[in-house]
Amino acid sequence: MSKVAMIGGPPTQSSEGWLKPMFPITGRAHYFEKEFELPALDGQGVAVSWHSLCGIDAISTGKMPMFDAGNWVRCKRCEQQIEGRSAA
Repeated sequence: MSKVAMIGGPPTQSSEGWLKPMFPITGRAHYFEKEFELPALDGQGVAVSWHSLCGIDAISTGKMPMFDAGNWVRCKRCEQQIEGRSAA
């Protein structure tokens, strides 16, 4: 069993970057880009829609924010997409 603690950063104000959604707690950090914002129906402020380079969609709100990646392992598919963008 590994004794490495994965630590995420604070809630982000960025519109894109290496980010970690609140759920699922396990997994990897992905390179997300903010798609749009909508008023949340359940009184949690604004709901923000995110899409990662590898195809994962996520929603964040004031009570369930998107966090900076901290030391979470980065998604290999997102890294490959970034390398492809910079080579073009």
